[in-house]
Amino acid sequence: MDYKKLALEILENVCETEELEEEPDMDLFEAGLMDSLSSISILLEIEKNLGIKLQITDIDKSDISTVNNFESFLRKRSENN
Repeated sequence: MDYKKLALEILENVCETEELEEEPDMDLFEAGLMDSLSSISILLEIEKNLGIKLQITDIDKSDISTVNNFESFLRKRSENN
């Protein structure tokens, strides 16, 4: 599975922008593209795309703050399920 592509796709959908590929280390919270409610949307996208059901407490802000961090998170979670 291409976790980079999946991370980018999910975050672009949640952030409603297609410019994230250019800066995969940009902090999406600091840039104002995500807020705490975005975490719920991300959890739903993970379940839809990977079939992994997570609780809000299973994900830290740092796990989803950048495309690269989110890619690592997806990879780890997929390998543990």
